[in-house]
Amino acid sequence: MTHFFSNVAKAPSDPILGLTASFLKDPREKKVNLSVGIYKTEQGKTPVLSCVKEAEKFFLEQEETKSYLPIEGDSLYLKEIAALIFGRKLYGELSSHITLVQSLGGAGALRLGGEFIAQELKGSTCYISDPTWPNHEAIFTQSGLSVKKYPYYDFKQKKVDFDAMYQFLSSLPSKSLIVLHASCHNPSGADLSRDQWSQIADLCLSKELIPFFDAAYLGFDVSFEEDAYPLQLFAHKGVEFLASISFSKNFSLYAERVGAFILFSKGNESDAILSQLKKLVRRNYSNPPLHGAKLIGKILQTPSLKLKWEEELAEMRHRINSLKSLLIASFAAGGTQTDYSYLSDKKGLFSFCNLSKSQVERLMQEFGIYMTADGRMNIAGLNTSNIEYVVKSIASVGG
Repeated sequence: MTHFFSNVAKAPSDPILGLTASFLKDPREKKVNLSVGIYKTEQGKTPVLSCVKEAEKFFLEQEETKSYLPIEGDSLYLKEIAALIFGRKLYGELSSHITLVQSLGGAGALRLGGEFIAQELKGSTCYISDPTWPNHEAIFTQSGLSVKKYPYYDFKQKKVDFDAMYQFLSSLPSKSLIVLHASCHNPSGADLSRDQWSQIADLCLSKELIPFFDAAYLGFDVSFEEDAYPLQLFAHKGVEFLASISFSKNFSLYAERVGAFILFSKGNESDAILSQLKKLVRRNYSNPPLHGAKLIGKILQTPSLKLKWEEELAEMRHRINSLKSLLIASFAAGGTQTDYSYLSDKKGLFSFCNLSKSQVERLMQEFGIYMTADGRMNIAGLNTSNIEYVVKSIASVGG
């Protein structure tokens, strides 16, 4: 009898999520997971925010239906997040040029945008930063785009190599898709300055390049609104762009998979663009989920809940910054070969810890410390009880 699937090859584990699976199987009591980009408290828990619990209580008592959402998503949610990202004044001025679709997290928005570009701008090449989130290449390749890299991070200088980046982007043909991290670059934590963002915006205008912002960590640098500055700037300058927005981290709603896809266009094609995006959604998952979008819409339209959310987001941000300061001081006192003071200007959850692949493997095998092969660590995986152990372990492998 024929076995239809006998030739299916086993795929390798995901380079990030596979580490968590290995971590959970590790029987050692003393182990630390610094791999997946999830915020954790001092107690090692990923919290449910109190503003979310209050909104959930409201819907538990008041919600009357679980009917399908429209293909493009919940209208209140989309309106509130657009006002949050662009500011109510700028959004009011530009709303006719902004197309919004609720998505399955940030990754779903990236895939939707990739498929839209592959369909509408055939032959366009997608350029991702070197380094970047590993799933970028897979998502855009699966979307039907050719994917290449542009220089971004200088590992020796431990900062953005802006000159190399700018020179490379200047050489690209028009209609090239450029994936940009809006804030808190993953995996380096190294961001562009406002002046550099302005230069990139002007370059995109003059060279007719198409930016695609991945905004997964808004609120983990200065504030949500401040971190959304590149999107506001590009819209103000009239640079057409796409954007993937994730609310996993800043609302701690990881499991709800709530995000948004945004397309800013200068013409009057918003209705046509939305019709094509809805067609792509319908062919894929048909409708977005209800719960997470309803929660965010309720929080953002309720002043007391919005204020509570801003306070809780600030607490997460301040904890990460405090951990970075403690980590730098611990490295300085721990006898490591590397000067880790460069961590002080890195943004968000991630930074590199100057380790080779073999050193990272030793950390996992000998000390139960898990991070990605390139030495990217999630700062939020640290706490006051494990940070000394992590520093001593990194020193032991020559970091």
